[in-house]
Amino acid sequence: MPNKVIAACLNIRKNAKYYYGDKPFSILKYLFYGVFRINTFLVFENGFEKPVPEFEFDDGFIPLIPTLDELERIRKGKELPREFFCDTTHNGRMCFVALFQDEPAYIHWAFFKGDNSRFLKLNDTTAEINYATTLSKFRGKRISGRMFAFSTRHLQRLGYKKVVMVCHEENPPIIKSFKQAGFREVRRIKAIGPFNRKISV
Repeated sequence: MPNKVIAACLNIRKNAKYYYGDKPFSILKYLFYGVFRINTFLVFENGFEKPVPEFEFDDGFIPLIPTLDELERIRKGKELPREFFCDTTHNGRMCFVALFQDEPAYIHWAFFKGDNSRFLKLNDTTAEINYATTLSKFRGKRISGRMFAFSTRHLQRLGYKKVVMVCHEENPPIIKSFKQAGFREVRRIKAIGPFNRKISV
């Protein structure tokens, strides 16, 4: 039990640093948003009413849909954020990665009916994009919106009729990226710490 408590405390510190920087009040801010505050999350969807935008990637960036074995080779020997390990923490089966000259720059995951989704009850024809992150040195390169569009087109080709995404209302950059990829806001969900109800989509 003591080892588990120590591990949990180390994870809080690591996550607080990742999301809010290495500042004196980062842990308190992380706990406030994650445990005590009533948060509002926005649900975005793309039902393919319009063609999904197509973007060119900047020189050096390559979008990939790696197998889990290929993902393991990409992350081997590197210290990467937790979003790169959703296959081990959330049983993720499909991810979309952007490399920059063979260096991982970005990742997000697709989830399907029966998968572990915090906010959504997915049906057979709906896929969810989640756990997206851009490594800090590559932020500001407009990668996320391009990757959202890239993966949405792929999911459409697989036969899915709708793609959905959820984010916190106080995340303007990701909201902008959703809209660039052709998504629109359709719902709002209230959450108290880790507690919320799921909605069917």
